Amino acid sequence: MVHVDGEVVADGRAITLRIVRSDHDALNICLRTEDVQYLVSMLLTLGCEAKRLQPPSEADGSPSGAIPLPLSAISIGQDDHDQTFMMIEVGSTALMFGVAPNCLKELGQTLLTLSAAAGRKPS
Repeated sequence: MVHVDGEVVADGRAITLRIVRSDHDALNICLRTEDVQYLVSMLLTLGCEAKRLQPPSEADGSPSGAIPLPLSAISIGQDDHDQTFMMIEVGSTALMFGVAPNCLKELGQTLLTLSAAAGRKPS
């Protein structure tokens, strides 16, 4: 079993992670804040690969251990080849996702619906 916890150093320039395996000593890792983005991207990539290697599950429900993160910014745009991208920023980390063309309509409708609902006054 593995347990991971962490903290931000006093000046905000680094994050310390403490990784403990039940049969080993704790491992402390200190990351510069600007390097967090690369670690997150690598972990997401490895998580996708791990899921790809696993046998298919019967039902893909909502993630049970998901932690709501405070969104700093969201941007949607296209490159010179008309590929759509969505960039999401959380703290000092920015992640960019390619958006499949067949998802654009649903994404747009969802954003419009949510923005309209946010503009309503409570009755």
